[in-house]
Amino acid sequence: MSREQPGHPGLPVLPHEGDLPTPESQPATPGRGILERRVTLAELVDVRSFRDLCASFVDLYKLGIKVFDTEGTKLVDIRVGNGDWCGYIFANPTGRRECTSLVHRVKQHRYSELDSGGLVEQSCFSGLKYIIMPITYGGDALGRVIYGPYLPAEVERPGAAVEAFGEGFDPARLWGYGDKIRRVSEDTITKIIDNFRRTVETVISIAFKALMTQHLHLESVSASYQDLAETNRRLRSSVEKLKEMDRLKASFLAMISHELRTPLTSIIGYSEMLAEGMAGDMTDEQKEFVATIREKGESLLGLIGSLLDISKIEAGAVTLALGDMKIEDVVRSAVRTLVPQAQKKKVELRVKLDPGLGSIIADYDKVNQSMVNLLANAVKFTPEGGSVTLKVYVFEGERRYSGSTGRFGSAEERFLRADIIDTGIGIPKEKLEDVFKAFYQVDNSFTREYGGTGLGLAIVKSFVEAHKGEVWVDSEPQQGTTFSLLFPMDLDENVPSAISFTSDL
Repeated sequence: MSREQPGHPGLPVLPHEGDLPTPESQPATPGRGILERRVTLAELVDVRSFRDLCASFVDLYKLGIKVFDTEGTKLVDIRVGNGDWCGYIFANPTGRRECTSLVHRVKQHRYSELDSGGLVEQSCFSGLKYIIMPITYGGDALGRVIYGPYLPAEVERPGAAVEAFGEGFDPARLWGYGDKIRRVSEDTITKIIDNFRRTVETVISIAFKALMTQHLHLESVSASYQDLAETNRRLRSSVEKLKEMDRLKASFLAMISHELRTPLTSIIGYSEMLAEGMAGDMTDEQKEFVATIREKGESLLGLIGSLLDISKIEAGAVTLALGDMKIEDVVRSAVRTLVPQAQKKKVELRVKLDPGLGSIIADYDKVNQSMVNLLANAVKFTPEGGSVTLKVYVFEGERRYSGSTGRFGSAEERFLRADIIDTGIGIPKEKLEDVFKAFYQVDNSFTREYGGTGLGLAIVKSFVEAHKGEVWVDSEPQQGTTFSLLFPMDLDENVPSAISFTSDL
């Protein structure tokens, strides 16, 4: 235990003692402490629990304790028995002057005096003693503990300084107040303080590790958040670029399709005039060539029409022209369009139309195009000698995918249903969910047997869903394919539906 020089003033307990400790703040040592900064004692420990710990110690040993952090903030102040002793001294003018002078000198103490980890003994001029113990961790000062006051066992009377106080001051009366103050030997006080030191060191060690874990976790979360924020920023930038590219693509498709349609229409028109002999007689071989030009031109015109439809759908520029649509009319029109193609491939085209279907509210052109696209697909992928069947009927039941399930099960609705059933090559199960994507081809190789842009089914899906309907496909390879369409029977014609579409490119 280190001791002061003889005659060095002690540390009295005064009514204004909370102002006493004002140690210099020590700069944080680079690379030491949590996150390279000084941690305060109040930040490390739960102050209320720490006070309870100190109170238990005081109850056990009857020795007062005060705890200050490095900034001079008092965290704990538990006194035992010295109130009358110190109050009697402070009531005397000379005693009050000595206490005030002592307070001023005590404020000059620096933490460097405690950095060694040893104890500093402070002797009060009145005969009491205090012990100052540093609280450190990892070489950083966190605060100090002041034990006392206590009466050393060898002291038999008050300090000599009180004899000169005069003005009615009675040293014997002061000594009588000493009965309330703990009297203890130097060996005993050392054991008491060593016991409390180990307790404080354990608390500080556990608290520091917990705080370090917390800070490291926060740093990790913060770093992850920063990484996530940066990733989100890049994603937003990429999304904006993709949207711009999508917009430019749609504009390009619309412009190119429009520019190609005009000259192509002229080519088809002139080929028809040549075939009719308006430019003079032609040989059979010439007529065959002109017929080929017309056929390929019409095929190309259909592809351009699909590109225009997709570009308008992507731009959200297409609305439904809803009206009273006769079901029989749209079915016959769609079938009539596909008869030449089916006859050419020797595919039997069958129609099963329930009688008395009447009409529904729908866009005639969009429903017709949806059926034509699906029938054309069915004929294209059905080998020679096969069949394609169109069944149209009223269906009452649940939607397949978008139905909502309530307390009493899925809602049942009334639909116009169309099933396009072929005996063609079929579609693998793993590709059924992709066939409605724009530009998707089941056989995407450069040498695929069947042509097309992969837009027909995407257009059908958009048109059907714009009617608040549903479309799906069932298929088995080499067993055929069935596409099913549902159009609600009670669609309100007074609420035109806008068609929106998101490209899967």
